[in-house]
Amino acid sequence: MARGRTLLLVGVVLLALSVLAVVAIMNFANAGANQQGGDAPTAAASDPNADGTPATPVSAGSLDIVVAVQDLQRGVVIPTEALGSVAWPTEMVPPNAITDPAQIVGSRARYTIQRNEPIFTTMIVKSLQELSPFGSDTAGRIPKGFTAISLPYDLNNGVANGVRAGDYVNILVSMAFVDIDRDYQSLLPNLSAGVLGPGTASQDTVGALPPQMIVAGIVPAGNNAQIGRGETDPVLGETLYIVPSEMQRSRLVSQSIIQNVLVMGMGIFALDGPTVPELPETTAVPSGVVDPNATPTAAPTATPTPPPPQLITVAVSPQEALVLDYVNRLHERYPDAVQYTYTLRSAGDTSLAETQSVTLQYMVDTYKISLPSKLNYGLDTTVVVDPTPVAVP
Repeated sequence: MARGRTLLLVGVVLLALSVLAVVAIMNFANAGANQQGGDAPTAAASDPNADGTPATPVSAGSLDIVVAVQDLQRGVVIPTEALGSVAWPTEMVPPNAITDPAQIVGSRARYTIQRNEPIFTTMIVKSLQELSPFGSDTAGRIPKGFTAISLPYDLNNGVANGVRAGDYVNILVSMAFVDIDRDYQSLLPNLSAGVLGPGTASQDTVGALPPQMIVAGIVPAGNNAQIGRGETDPVLGETLYIVPSEMQRSRLVSQSIIQNVLVMGMGIFALDGPTVPELPETTAVPSGVVDPNATPTAAPTATPTPPPPQLITVAVSPQEALVLDYVNRLHERYPDAVQYTYTLRSAGDTSLAETQSVTLQYMVDTYKISLPSKLNYGLDTTVVVDPTPVAVP
């Protein structure tokens, strides 16, 4: 009996020692895991438990704060994918640190934020009016990958001044084409001339130059001497030389070159961050009491109507900016041959339409315009004016 009790006691001691050894090994393993996971506490803290509930932070002495995982330029709208988190010692977390990414998404960077830089409340703004004074607020509104360019604008070709910043427009361009000489790059038809050989020129044709100094002289046949063509008259049967009766007429074509363009502004941009003048200090006067020292208040002057804008600034791709710059230079050189037209798009409409260039032939064919016949009668073009004055009541 005594021996059995001894064996039982020894078994209990061995079992206790085994439990203590297992507990010690587990504690050592947990300590090593915590030490290895110290470089990335965010990932360990974000792993869910087996039942799907969020796991508790590995270390109770740290706090996850929001950082930028990519460079954020000044004024850019901060998206969700640009944010991450990093563990920060609790006792060292600044009071303006942000722990909830939802407080940042949709806001703008007050200035350029570098990758892996913590984002504090002082580094973001909700609107462009709160941006720092470095740079323009307009640059913060340009979509990524786009650039802004200013173009001529007038009421007749710009929806009667109905375009505002934030609208989307289509840009139409009309061009008047003419035929030119390929070598001379001058307007056709060319002028005709007569060529005189050496010694055949007279004083009337070459002026005071001696005839021996003239090798060849080109004498125009007249100011309106143009190269024409020979035609045989059907009635007389004679060949006649036909020259144009007027200058060459241009051929007009219109096309929508760029669609769905964001309007950045109309007219000249105002300086960002306008200052508010300080009001002079005044002493309050009780109601119903007339201040003897008060100066008479002048009647308010009517606010003059601002003139319509002459410029429109749009955001386009870099290649489209080159296209518009080229057309703008053509417009400067040939203002009557190149014209802009802006059409206002419906709000929220981002569709792109495939358009066809419009010419006179297109108009005749598409709208089935019949050419008028040559008749032996017409409308009376005489202007009849009633000389009797109209009495005004």
